[in-house]
Amino acid sequence: MTIPSSSAPAVRRYLHDQCSAQLAADPLNKRVSLLVCYDDPGPNEPGDIVSIGRIARTINPNSLVGSGGAGWLEEQYTVTVTIDLFRGDDNAQAIFERAALLVDQVCAIVRTDPSLGGLVLESRPVSSEIEGEWDGENQGRHVLATLEIHCYQRT
Repeated sequence: MTIPSSSAPAVRRYLHDQCSAQLAADPLNKRVSLLVCYDDPGPNEPGDIVSIGRIARTINPNSLVGSGGAGWLEEQYTVTVTIDLFRGDDNAQAIFERAALLVDQVCAIVRTDPSLGGLVLESRPVSSEIEGEWDGENQGRHVLATLEIHCYQRT
């Protein structure tokens, strides 16, 4: 008997690959580059960072399968995508608009193929937050956006 694995690792890889292929550096600011990464970017911190990170997962019975094999459980989880932007100026609206655009572009990736390449039965963006502030070291503006993507799969 084969026990199916969680789809979460493959979904993270799918989102990373799609964001890497479809998101582009800010056309209005040629000095800023874009990094798509898993989790924390480490020391490489360009002006635009899109991080495919946290997975919060719940597992429940789906069907009564005596063996506990395929189809017995369903998993629902949320993938958190964090968009972290920095600009060395004080144009709060411009950096907010860039963050909102990136959030919308990641949403579009999910909405274009809600099965995420056939990895899940359903996925959808469920919430986002965008918060900006003046950098604590008085170097410019910092905006942090989070996008939650809900996924559902039977395993």
